[in-house]
Parts: sequence; C-alpha cells; structure tokens
Amino acid sequence: MLKHINTMKFRQIRYSLLFFLILIFSITTKAKIPQRIISLAPVITKNIYLLHGENFLVGCTSFCKLKNPDDAQVVASAIQVNIEKVILLKPDLIIASSLTNPETIKTFKKLNIDVLYLPLQKSFEDICTDFQTLGKKLGEKELADKIVTQARKEVKSIREKIPGKDSLPKIFFQIGANPLFSVTSNTFQEDFIDLAGGQNIADDLTIGSITREKVLVSNPDVIFISTMGMVGLEEKKRWESYKNLKAVKNKKIFFIDQEKTCSPTPDLFVEALNEIIDDIYYRNNEF
Repeated sequence: MLKHINTMKFRQIRYSLLFFLILIFSITTKAKIPQRIISLAPVITKNIYLLHGENFLVGCTSFCKLKNPDDAQVVASAIQVNIEKVILLKPDLIIASSLTNPETIKTFKKLNIDVLYLPLQKSFEDICTDFQTLGKKLGEKELADKIVTQARKEVKSIREKIPGKDSLPKIFFQIGANPLFSVTSNTFQEDFIDLAGGQNIADDLTIGSITREKVLVSNPDVIFISTMGMVGLEEKKRWESYKNLKAVKNKKIFFIDQEKTCSPTPDLFVEALNEIIDDIYYRNNEF
C-alpha cells in the first residue's frame, strides 16, 4: 500500500514538472516572437501580410504596398536606409534583403538589433524556403508550411495543362525598356519560363541587358511584358510593328503583372505561372 502511494506521488510530481517545463517553454518561445518589425523589401512586406503579421509591422520601404497607410512608417528607399528613423522605432527585428547595404546590416547588429537576412532568390524553391524561414521567425511556422505545401501542389497540378510538343516555345520575357531588359538564367523569373515548358531566348546572357536585334533574330513565339504603365504600352506597340515576328503573327504578346512576377509570394508565383501557361498555349491577345 505504501509503495502504491509513493508511486502515485512520484507520478504526480513528474506530471507537475512536465507541465511546468511545457509552460516555461511556451512562455520563452512567445517572448522570442518579434513584436516590432521593420521590412526592407516589398516582397518581405507582402509575406508579412500573408503570415498575418501586419500588427507587428512598424517600418518599411517607400516601395512597399501597405493595406492601410498607418500600418508602418517609411524608413528606407529600395537601397538607402534612414538609420535614425529605424532606431526611433525601436524594432526587435529587421528583415533585410540582398538590396540592403551590408554595412547597414552590420550597424544594426552592433546596436544589438536582431536582423534576419534573406538572400537573393534564384528559384521558386528559394521563394518557398525564405517564406518558411520568415514564418518560423514570426511564430507562424505551421501557416507558412501550409501555404508552401499548397503552392508546390498547385504548381505541379497546373503544369499538367502543358500540352506535349516536339519543340519548346521560345519566350522573351521583358522586364525593362530603357535599356531593354530581359529575364536571364539562374533567376526565379526564369522558373516561370522553365516550369511553363518554354525556352528563354536570353538564357545565354549573364546580365539582363539585351538588344532589340537579338530579340528579333531569336524570333520568339511569345513575348511577355512586365507591366510598366505607359512604357509597357509603347513597348507592345513597338513589337507589334515587326509584322514578321512569330509572336506578332500568333497574337502572342501579353502583359504580365509585375507584382506577381518581380516580387512574388509563394501564392502569387502560382497565380502568375498559371496565367503564363494559359497565355503560351491557350490564349491569343487580340490587338
């Protein structure tokens, strides 16, 4: 009987200790979740919104699109950061990108501010991995994993729409006009072309600058123009003036939303890829 009582007491003590450890771990984990965040890139800000972290966003760049003007204070341009403004906001996390000056990052670290650096994304998988890294940092690992899993699943699904072809359709993906600029290899934007079963006419270039003559000689089957306002419209008209161009003959010159293709979240990447596949194989642009 005494032995049975001692066993019960031991179990109670063990369970109490286990509960205490779980409680301590929960409190510690919660304390590590940042409460005041500064984003130094538009795509980072979009990802923060997607992870429901807008209530913690206090600073951003002038290029970030906020759902509400009061969501955050502008503390940087695309490259230049106002360090004084950042300090006054008392952030406990700064999320930097490849555009952020390394010296600026060093300065923040010297000030004992936590910095999460997300390097240049070179593929759809990089986009997914960075999103999961951010989700874990914001205490939203489960949500980030769910969104990435769904994005990967949808990419696989929409690629099944690609018809079998003897040759790959040649694609020119224009992302700049003055100078003329193209998507190149080893970038997440070329993944749009590769995953759509196309061939990038500029995959031999190391930088995006391209001549109009090279495009004409390559004679692409499809031309995509990243939306650039009036400049984009002028570019479309200019390409249409080359009547012997395959993309013109086939009515295959399309605008593509730069929000989805230049700084995509995982779900926006999927949306853009779906549109690109439909444009290449199933749509004509009536002009």
